[in-house]
Amino acid sequence: MSKSPQFDIVIQEQQRLTDVLSSIEETARQNKAKIANHYAYTAELEKARLDSVSWREKNSLTFKLIENDKFDPAKYLTSFQMIDSPYFGVVGIKDTDKRIGAKEYLIGKQGFVSHDNRALIVDWRKAPISRFFYDYEVGEEYLETIQGKDREGEITRRDTVEIAKRSLRRIESGADLYELTGGGWMKNDKQYHTTTDTKVANQDHRMVDIVSLISPDQFQMITSEATDGCTLITGGAGSGKTVVSLHRLSCLQFNDPGRFTPDRCLVLMFNKVLRNYVRQTSSDLLGSTRVDTFSAWALSAITALTGKVIKPVITDTLTVQKKSSKLSGLLARYVQEVQEPEPIQDLWRFYGQPYVLEAMFGEGENEKEAFLGELRRRYAVRSQAVSFADVSVLLRLCQLREKEGPVRDALGWYAHIIVDEGQDLSLLELEAILAATDKRNSITLSADSKQKILSWVDAADFDIFHNNLREVGVSNEALSVSYRCPKEIMALAARISSRENEQVGRHSGVLEYHKAADEENALITLRRLVEQLVTEDPNSLTAVICKKKTDEKMLHKALHGIKGLHEPGELTFEPGALVTIAHQVKGVEFANVILYDPNTKDFRKSALDRNLLYVCVTRACKRLDIVYWRELATGLV
Repeated sequence: MSKSPQFDIVIQEQQRLTDVLSSIEETARQNKAKIANHYAYTAELEKARLDSVSWREKNSLTFKLIENDKFDPAKYLTSFQMIDSPYFGVVGIKDTDKRIGAKEYLIGKQGFVSHDNRALIVDWRKAPISRFFYDYEVGEEYLETIQGKDREGEITRRDTVEIAKRSLRRIESGADLYELTGGGWMKNDKQYHTTTDTKVANQDHRMVDIVSLISPDQFQMITSEATDGCTLITGGAGSGKTVVSLHRLSCLQFNDPGRFTPDRCLVLMFNKVLRNYVRQTSSDLLGSTRVDTFSAWALSAITALTGKVIKPVITDTLTVQKKSSKLSGLLARYVQEVQEPEPIQDLWRFYGQPYVLEAMFGEGENEKEAFLGELRRRYAVRSQAVSFADVSVLLRLCQLREKEGPVRDALGWYAHIIVDEGQDLSLLELEAILAATDKRNSITLSADSKQKILSWVDAADFDIFHNNLREVGVSNEALSVSYRCPKEIMALAARISSRENEQVGRHSGVLEYHKAADEENALITLRRLVEQLVTEDPNSLTAVICKKKTDEKMLHKALHGIKGLHEPGELTFEPGALVTIAHQVKGVEFANVILYDPNTKDFRKSALDRNLLYVCVTRACKRLDIVYWRELATGLV
């Protein structure tokens, strides 16, 4: 590194990091000694009590042991876990209060107070201080209330640093970027840095920790003091709905740990792929908080309520009817009119009520009679053949049977539930989730109507639930900027979705069309593209997305032998290339996306297919290639 004054900031930050790490190590050493001394003294008292023959002395020693236990240093000397990357932000202020004056704060994922009682690192969730970093730019004046006192002044510094394995790697300061490379420290103009860049650098394409990248709008939602009722977060693809939800819960757990304990919080994701995608990040943010799909959670909730372990069958020709919002009110009526102690028998009897059959089939007498006959058979033989479509109906039925107290006790009285992709949940599913919260009904619900892709869920269900939320209280928050996709791709997405007010981030990318004469040539083009992308950047992740399951198998076969091609089946997030279907990619992202033959037959002019197409194109963080040989779907032309 040059000794030029332009690198003074690097030298200063390296020294700061050295001092902080030394303080962390010394504090850990002293804390360990305090705990050891405490335990040694406890052992002495216990031995003295055991050896004593006087009951008065034994009572005195017992009292000392009880008092000594109250001051056990292990209870309040928490260890600092983030030693490999202790902080990510440096923010400077010049306060008008001369007793404070010029001051700098370090912002990290965990707060740290040194052995000499200096607060060296501020936890990012400590909003009164971290707001200096997230809400302001250099030169802006601030007016904040901190610990009951009004503070005002000017922001003098706002830098982002990257520390890995206790080593300073990167500094972003104003328009300057300092990076540690193979040849030493280099100074460049600051460029827009995306989460995909981080994933490529780490060779891990799961959801990344973005605490240093949170925008002011996102930070306001994350640190909102409204903890009762529902917070509804809306926004387009890549705007950060899931990220805001997860970080909001982390803030709740940090600021009110007695109420929002991990065992009393729940995160419900759209499918297994999205669940797996966020579990790595959520473990860092939320500890042992459960992250699951609605179906998996609902089955465990039914077991908690009834003692029955349900193993659902997959096939059900009546999914649309069983997901109908009409069943919501009819369940309440049925519970008042009919008593049936056995839960699954209760389900069959409910379906057999004349008003339920009318709601499900209307004037379809033949379908009605066939279903009723099957219900009578199931009731007679005490059938346990519950399908996945039955799960939400059965859960709501159990909840209504148990009423207020017992059901909430059985389900753990959730203090907060995150619900992702709410637009693809039925009314019964949404109501079951709300019924599993405690009386303060604390929920963070994210949704985007333009990304609704499930045909068996009525689009009106979410609107009905949203309207009903007014009874428990609902605050509406909107994220309007997409940070994931390049401008070129978001322009295409806006055309597909007719979303006129969507703003995009700052980076540019690649959007290319590849027309082939026929299917054979399209597959040749596809293989060439995948090989090119994997070779040019082996640490990136490329997704080939098609509409149908049969195409997925065919495409994987056509790409066989390419280095880095993932095995067929469940999505993973290692570098390389994978083949998947459109319905699997909701909520996840890839560096590159190749959309294979999105033609007018597969993607029709229906709202659902248009939404699905929007989801597909907005998975791309850097480039989108469209390989086709038939007529392109509406919106892509």
